[in-house]
Amino acid sequence: MSDIYDEYVHLVRLALEGQPQDVMMLAKKSLKYFNKSRPDLTNSLKSLLAEYQQDGNAVRKDSHQPLPVDIDSKLELLRRDFVVFDRDPIWPGDVMGELKAVIDERQHEDELITNGLTPTRTILFIGPPGVGKTMAAQWLSYQLSRPLLTLDLAAVMSSFLGRTGNNIRAVLNFAQKSSSVLLLDEFDAIAKRRNDDSEVGELKRLVNVILQTIDDWPFKGLLIAATNHPDLLDPAVWRRFERIIQFPNPTHLEINYTLNNLFPHASPSLNQLIGVLSIIFDGSSYAELVRQINNTRRESIVRKVDLESSMEELILRLCRNLERHKRMDLANRLLSSGMSQRRVSELTGISRDTLRRYSREQSSSQVKQGRVDNGKGE
Repeated sequence: MSDIYDEYVHLVRLALEGQPQDVMMLAKKSLKYFNKSRPDLTNSLKSLLAEYQQDGNAVRKDSHQPLPVDIDSKLELLRRDFVVFDRDPIWPGDVMGELKAVIDERQHEDELITNGLTPTRTILFIGPPGVGKTMAAQWLSYQLSRPLLTLDLAAVMSSFLGRTGNNIRAVLNFAQKSSSVLLLDEFDAIAKRRNDDSEVGELKRLVNVILQTIDDWPFKGLLIAATNHPDLLDPAVWRRFERIIQFPNPTHLEINYTLNNLFPHASPSLNQLIGVLSIIFDGSSYAELVRQINNTRRESIVRKVDLESSMEELILRLCRNLERHKRMDLANRLLSSGMSQRRVSELTGISRDTLRRYSREQSSSQVKQGRVDNGKGE
């Protein structure tokens, strides 16, 4: 096992030194280690190496091309990243289905072209902040073995009339010529409705350029636009994109999955707290969830308090901020999951007498409802 660790350190060193050919040779050598214990990883690594050997020249050439810069500030207008995932993120079923469809199309590119079609070239991501839109763009770039180019909106927006338009054009022209995934985050800032009287004519003309660019985007690349404010987009934008993916806030089960990934070796008692948090955060964004959990983990380390105690404190703080009926609803859901009244009282701050009274009221209400339903049936 020490051999594979040594190989991993060597691999990181070669990658940091910018030696892709040596990285590829070492990756091929490592196949024998994975073939015994993780054949699924072996197949993924073989596919990645085969794709790199086929398209590697273009990718390497693109990765060394200088990024476009703003003439005045000299700031780069794009950020170029090569993202790596050690496990697949989770999104709602419909979202994951759309993302996987994009990947599947790339694997059947020749068949599509033979039939007069191309893989998806342009996608619009819609959803509130923190629901995984940026992560989805990163994951697609990883799955497609393409660098991710992200528009730096702060560098692009210039105080000089006409300069912003030139910067956007420079970004689009650069990305069109590279085999990459381009992410235009906060897309509503550059593709606003053209009937917005607060915008100058230059930005309105820019929308026309963006619309034409979306239509002509080369299928070797992938253009992704993301927005938290779809209502601000120009109406003509919508029909330009080949796929429009709506990202909702995660459900209770998706949050539970995320928490379990954050704590893969949790004890039974910590798993119980994870279940409580997944209910509390139901409907919240991934970003809010991760922010709260990471803050709690930091507090646990700094204060030298065990993680379970810190998590219990987090639950109590969150419960105190809930309206009474929501706290009671949470308590009822915990009781329904089989948690004892004593434990529910400890976590929610609701007295056991109140919990017992509430349980009796709920039971009485269900009995009455059952009688009404039976009466209707008769």
